[in-house]
Amino acid sequence: LERRNLHHQSEELVRTEAAQVVAVSDDHENFSKYQLFLSDFPRQDLLGMSVGNRKIYISYKLAARALTHTGYLWLLRQTIAHEIAHETAGHATKKGLGWFTGANFSFGASGQDVGLPWYVRLYNYPTEKELEADRIGLEYWKRLGWDCQIWVRILESYQRQQYQSDIYHPTDRRLQEAQNSCPTSELKTSE
Repeated sequence: LERRNLHHQSEELVRTEAAQVVAVSDDHENFSKYQLFLSDFPRQDLLGMSVGNRKIYISYKLAARALTHTGYLWLLRQTIAHEIAHETAGHATKKGLGWFTGANFSFGASGQDVGLPWYVRLYNYPTEKELEADRIGLEYWKRLGWDCQIWVRILESYQRQQYQSDIYHPTDRRLQEAQNSCPTSELKTSE
């Protein structure tokens, strides 16, 4: 019963946070079409995944931790904004960029990494699309009045931990772009 309650609270948190982000996007009229799922990704560094058609998967562990820890709440907000940005930018619907496929896979997440059968392969968004999703997501944060320096500090934390993710999410480039989009002089009040 306790796990079921935690799962429900986590789902509600993800839905509430996603609603805020979608409300400031160009897709604000379509929030009811978004399908948000919690996932127990086997690979712990996977926090979210956008698969097109407004379908987004978010790490259950991240959402559950965000219920009680502010740092994880901001990481959840970053993840949600990034994944919604993939959707609003149409990355999954552009020719050749669908996530799920039976074709070749290269150096990012595999089907097994996200809890799918071994024969399911994924196309990863190219690095430029990942960086674009960060830029768009960061713009959503600014529209919401959230402190964009928190986004920068999350990436700085990755860098301090020497976390490199995969070739599609290069921490150094993501951090540089975030710092360029959010100069220190742009500090805003966080919630």
